Amino acid sequence: MNNLLLLLSLSFVTLLSCAGANVESRKLLWGNSLTNEKGHQLGRLEIYEGQEAINVVDAFVQNIASDVDLGNAIGFRNNLLDVVCGESDSIICSTRVPVVYRKIINDEQGNNLGAIEIYENEEVIDAVVRFLRQSKVSVDEIALKNHMFEQACGHARVLCTRNIAVVYNRTINESDGSPIGRLVIYENEEPADKVFKWCKENNAAKYYDFIVNSACESDTVICKRRQAVYLSISISDPDGGHINMLELNEGNEPADDIFAFFATNGLFKKNWDFRGMVKQICAKPSVDCKREKAVKYFDNNFSMGNKTLGKLVIWEDEEVVDVLYNIRMHYNMTAFDQRVSFDDICKRPEVPCNRFKAIVYKKTQITKLDYEKFGNETCKRQFVGVKHLSSFSDLPFGDKISKMLKGDTAVSMMEHPLFCVLLLFALQILFFLLVSIPPVKKKLHASLKVVVPIYIIVIVSILQAVLVEPDASVDKAMHTFEGRLPDLIIFEGEEPVDALLNWGKEAAKDHHPIVRENIYWELLDELCNQTESLSCERYRAWEYLDFGIMNHMGNEFAIDFYNPHVDPLSRKQCRPFRIGEETVDTCIKDAAIDLCGYFVPPPNNCVRDITLHIATQLRTTDESRFSQKCSYKRLGLEMDAPGRELYKKAASEAMKRGMNMSPFARVDNGT
Repeated sequence: MNNLLLLLSLSFVTLLSCAGANVESRKLLWGNSLTNEKGHQLGRLEIYEGQEAINVVDAFVQNIASDVDLGNAIGFRNNLLDVVCGESDSIICSTRVPVVYRKIINDEQGNNLGAIEIYENEEVIDAVVRFLRQSKVSVDEIALKNHMFEQACGHARVLCTRNIAVVYNRTINESDGSPIGRLVIYENEEPADKVFKWCKENNAAKYYDFIVNSACESDTVICKRRQAVYLSISISDPDGGHINMLELNEGNEPADDIFAFFATNGLFKKNWDFRGMVKQICAKPSVDCKREKAVKYFDNNFSMGNKTLGKLVIWEDEEVVDVLYNIRMHYNMTAFDQRVSFDDICKRPEVPCNRFKAIVYKKTQITKLDYEKFGNETCKRQFVGVKHLSSFSDLPFGDKISKMLKGDTAVSMMEHPLFCVLLLFALQILFFLLVSIPPVKKKLHASLKVVVPIYIIVIVSILQAVLVEPDASVDKAMHTFEGRLPDLIIFEGEEPVDALLNWGKEAAKDHHPIVRENIYWELLDELCNQTESLSCERYRAWEYLDFGIMNHMGNEFAIDFYNPHVDPLSRKQCRPFRIGEETVDTCIKDAAIDLCGYFVPPPNNCVRDITLHIATQLRTTDESRFSQKCSYKRLGLEMDAPGRELYKKAASEAMKRGMNMSPFARVDNGT
């Protein structure tokens, strides 16, 4: 053994200490007096319970190195360490590199946060970052780094050659053990991006998942994600303010990443052009877009309730709650199962959920002209139907000609039954006058006097048949267009008559009146008696009131209340009771219970708080009714109320206020 003669006289005694503690309180694990080849005493080396062997051995070697020529001090230390570690399994020999600098870190209150230990020939910045990430202490990182540079950089065997830490440094091997290369990740690098780039450079793409997972499991590596980003773009608003960085992840479809970016940063609510950005990004040479339609949510192994359903894909134009409702109906699951899955999906910031109630019925292409009012309506004929075609308007001067043909004068002329007859007669007279001119008559062949009038008849006939006469397809399209009404939508838990009345009010903005007309009653009969998927508990609508929005787990829930007090029969079922000083009723509480059922889990005191909120808002609404413009709201009735209730309620309100109202005065809004 080089420069060393170990006199092995193992002496185990009780009570020893680890470094810096009372040695008499610890158990001595190994102790020997060491001499060199010439028999000179080097000193006594003792290792106690809890001490790291390399630190004790290194301290011993450093202590005697100034007095004794050890030659190769590192070799001497390693040989001595081998002897010590081979003597007992109780001795801690977890590393062969000693700690050469140790600094205890305290917070502002003097509490011990731990110690920064710098190993032999280690960069100071590496030790500081290792301490920060392993201890997870909350300190001013920049200040701590600067402090350690000032304190430790003057010490021997400590390196200060860089100010960015290496947090991962490994040799990556093939599956057969042969080395591929060395992967080094710095603290300011995203591990997934560095691994992706390294794998690409070393032709090791098949090991990407394994390497990135291995790196991210290290306690000194912080991974914000495990997918690599191959393109980052800074997105700003129209005023130049920075929104965020748009990152396209390797393996993801760009449209999906852009959609998630829009949702996370609230750009859909700001009406930003999502489709335009997708087209703009996909036009870049470095971006490969296989589709422009985004996937809102994807789960390769989706489960709902106690059933595993496999792959679930929700596209950008689909609502999460509608997809889950269809799954629930198909597999006969419970509403609670649907709401748990809804909460799990919609709590993700990248998944926008615009509503929490599913559409259970939707009627489209509703045309008011399909519902007879007098019983003798017919489809309106569209003469010169070409004027309604977009392809005609796109022709040169087509737009101007179309507008001219839609004018009242042109319409009345073309709808006249003798329009083409008169046109034919005028053309024949014009031709007769033309051939009567001597120069023309002299040059015109006699046969043309017969052929040209025939051509005129044929041309006018074709004009009449092809352009002027109505076309059934154009008639149907214009019939639908002119009487077009909004789609009728019924949401989960909504009474069909309530949805129909709200639809009627919206539709009346373009086609007044709707409510209390034939179309209203026919649609109500269709919903309640001809649609198997719907059931009607009542045929009288309740007043719809919007009482605000409640935020829960990052999602917005509208507090919609259908007021039963507008219906004399329904009003009797609402039994009053008190919550503290506030008077509420059972109908309000039922509405609160229904709303709270959508929250998973519901907030504390949800039913009580929502009940009080609705009761307070309803009282405020009732107090301000007579200031409303709509007569129905002023009277506290809905638009489907029968006439006898209208006059009875009007008389009651007039008597309360001492008003002298004419019995012939109009009290409704004209419907």
